[in-house]
Amino acid sequence: MGSLFSKDEDLKKSAPVIGSEILKQLQASDDGRISIFDLARNLRKSERLSARSIYYGMLFLYALDVVDFDEPYLIKKC
Repeated sequence: MGSLFSKDEDLKKSAPVIGSEILKQLQASDDGRISIFDLARNLRKSERLSARSIYYGMLFLYALDVVDFDEPYLIKKC
């Protein structure tokens, strides 16, 4: 099983950095929620990230209890 964090990974693609980009997208939204599909589209365009990096970023934020999921939406809790 692969490790979530590695000393050899690119820091720009690490879960905390991607999590901060996700939070920026959530802050920019009007109601504090964003579709997972829109989020992935925006991040892949601007940052050239893989789906796995975005997935790990969302899991990182969920583990910290900062976001919640409601079907296709990612919702900011705080």
